[in-house]
Amino acid sequence: MAHTLQFEAAGVNPDSAIIHDNEGFGVQWQAQNLGPDDAPAFVDRLVITQVESCPGDDSQDNPVHYDSATDADDPSAFEEPELQANTTGPLMVAQVGPFPAGSYRLTVTLDDGGESPATTFNCIEIVES
Repeated sequence: MAHTLQFEAAGVNPDSAIIHDNEGFGVQWQAQNLGPDDAPAFVDRLVITQVESCPGDDSQDNPVHYDSATDADDPSAFEEPELQANTTGPLMVAQVGPFPAGSYRLTVTLDDGGESPATTFNCIEIVES
């Protein structure tokens, strides 16, 4: 089977424009299957790391504040259904936080550990309340 996963154009985003250090927030993303075959059900992974400033640097050892592989209250929230060729999957929303004020990278990997992983990130600022 051959399929190619990518992120819908909006990428990975918080559900709020301003996030305070005393509140949780949702991280949202959608997968697309470019085909040519259907993608079997797969699991995504969300990792939130604190960085010195946005956009951050993967070559540094940044502290991890959340990893869905170990920290998810509901691991099924990261399970994607079978995705037919040339379709977009459901909007995925993971509730996380709160985190201390600072800069954070929200990194999502579609099909983590699978045959067709795709990774992207967004850098956000969390401000003091």
